[in-house]
Amino acid sequence: MYKKLTAVLLLSVLLADFSYGAGFALYEFSARSTAMGGAAMANEAEPASLAVNPALITELEGTQAQLGLTAVTADATTSVAGQTRSLKNDVWYLPNFFITQKWSDQVSFGLGGFSRYGLGGEYQDPVTSWVGSNLAYKVKLETFSFTPTIAVKASDEFSVAMGLEAMVISFAQNSYFNLAPSNSGNYEISGSGVSWGGNFSFIYKPEWAEKWALGGMYRTKVKQNLNGRINADGKSFPQINIHGADAEGSISLPDSISAGIAFRPTDAWTLEAGIVGTFWSSYDQILIQYTDSESSPVIRNKKKYKDVYRLNFGTEYKLNQNWALRAGYVYDKSPINKHEMDTLVPVDDRHIASIGAGYKTDTWSIDLAYAHIFSRDLSGRSEQLQNLPVKYTDGKSDMYALTFGYKF
Repeated sequence: MYKKLTAVLLLSVLLADFSYGAGFALYEFSARSTAMGGAAMANEAEPASLAVNPALITELEGTQAQLGLTAVTADATTSVAGQTRSLKNDVWYLPNFFITQKWSDQVSFGLGGFSRYGLGGEYQDPVTSWVGSNLAYKVKLETFSFTPTIAVKASDEFSVAMGLEAMVISFAQNSYFNLAPSNSGNYEISGSGVSWGGNFSFIYKPEWAEKWALGGMYRTKVKQNLNGRINADGKSFPQINIHGADAEGSISLPDSISAGIAFRPTDAWTLEAGIVGTFWSSYDQILIQYTDSESSPVIRNKKKYKDVYRLNFGTEYKLNQNWALRAGYVYDKSPINKHEMDTLVPVDDRHIASIGAGYKTDTWSIDLAYAHIFSRDLSGRSEQLQNLPVKYTDGKSDMYALTFGYKF
């Protein structure tokens, strides 16, 4: 539940996307998927398919598992009213695990653990004199989802799956109020919680067109009621309704629809193109209220995000029964409203180029991937700062992914 609060408070005071996903979404679920630009919805199954298209796990025999880690570095510069600050150098880690079990010829079960949302960053000093610090100068949002899943092979051509999602979240954000020189200071919003969601997916591999396959997935909207804490070091800032106390709020993380179509020109070569539509317009504003008094002012943070899409293209070529080479490309639209801009890890639309390789035997496998993110600059304003001009520049990120797999 605090995930929304964290996201609520976090997104309310800042716009962010830790791994540089549209909004603040993450898509780095396995090294193979990352290398192919996330285009792994309708081709070869792996345990990590639980995060991309769970219906694929009906194609996995026996008990299989994967364990992986993605390291992320990010850089960006933000200018508020002509004052510029860059992010400090840092490395963020996204762990994941997946395990699948073929219960019968028709039924398979799986459990995945991975991050779907996250962000992090801290601006370089001095932050106390930077007007952008009124929004946020440091943030760390971490989520981890557990997804128990059942998949059913309805026929030789068609499989479906349904999964639950328990999302654990922890969040901490620091801001510095300096718009009133006689009463300036730091305050922190922090908390943790659990929220619930679900997903539905399918894979269709027609016998009449055996070189083609189509997959799709729907993730539900997640409604969260949040409980957290605002710490102002004993101070209060009535101009922005901030003081030290427990707080509560609510937020809706958007639902999304994904689809992918794969084509195999040869037995060794696979191509896939996909699209993800995310309905970020449901993330319109965040309302936060103190729990110590019903008469306390409501903190209202407008976001006015836009619905967006993400296009991905990936390819895999098997050199032999052991080695495979992969590459991918992603065009990721940003949901940010240029009239409601914030400060942390700022980027606009993104282009992502990726490569990778994999090696497997009859019992184990290892996959590696590298991806680079090129982000567009964006200019706009911040209504929260009385429409001061805001500009994002030099946004870029690198991702390094490693995944181990084992067949029991």
